[in-house]
Amino acid sequence: MLSEVLAVSPEWSAHFLLVLARLSAAIVAAPLLGARSVPAQAKIGLALLLSLIVVPLQSAQLTAIPTNLFVFVTLVGSEVLIGIALGIGVSLVFSAMEMGASLISVQMGFGLGGVFDPISGAQSGALEQFYRVFVTLIFFAMNGHHLVIRGLIQTFEVVPAGTADLSLIAGARVVPFFASLFVAAVQVALPAMGALMLTDLALALVGRTVPQLNVLVVGFPVKIGVGLVVLAASMPLTVLFISGVFGRALVDVNRLLVP
Repeated sequence: MLSEVLAVSPEWSAHFLLVLARLSAAIVAAPLLGARSVPAQAKIGLALLLSLIVVPLQSAQLTAIPTNLFVFVTLVGSEVLIGIALGIGVSLVFSAMEMGASLISVQMGFGLGGVFDPISGAQSGALEQFYRVFVTLIFFAMNGHHLVIRGLIQTFEVVPAGTADLSLIAGARVVPFFASLFVAAVQVALPAMGALMLTDLALALVGRTVPQLNVLVVGFPVKIGVGLVVLAASMPLTVLFISGVFGRALVDVNRLLVP
């Protein structure tokens, strides 16, 4: 009796593997959820839990599973690639904000100092790491982790397991998504960069007016002070802007799979 209750059909097992492949790849590639500091057991447990939730919800959308092992492995590979694309698409939002911080950091003179970022595992400047933590706090404050998990589950409503088409994430859809993130990075850095450009212009005029003044020595602390003041003053608007970018990006990532 117990064996009949625990018995599962081969079709259910095959669909479970396909769903698990997509979710596992997406979680590993997603920001924060796939960070190196997150234990592997937690990632595996989350992927298994979400898969157990998704498979019953897909019972009405189950398609015939091919009996050919090579074809089935190809379907699993397609699901993995789709999951990686979804995870990377979300993580690019964090990278875009870091890019904006990098533009500001170079103008302020912080580009020479680098520290180790425990989240990404790479070298980054002090301002980039600050923006990484800042964006992470905004992400959790707006329940971004809930939106990411919900978005991953909703992808199976758009593209059921086993029907993934890799041509959907071709350049025609990816390039506009990248372009929107690049524009967002420039918009984040624009207030500070504009103030720093005006500071450079003012220092150049002062250097011409007072040749005895060492503009190079005076310019470093002045530009750092101006940059920090502008960043602090624009922080409330930056929070609203980054929240809007996250909301749009999570929608755009799912649209990459729309047939």
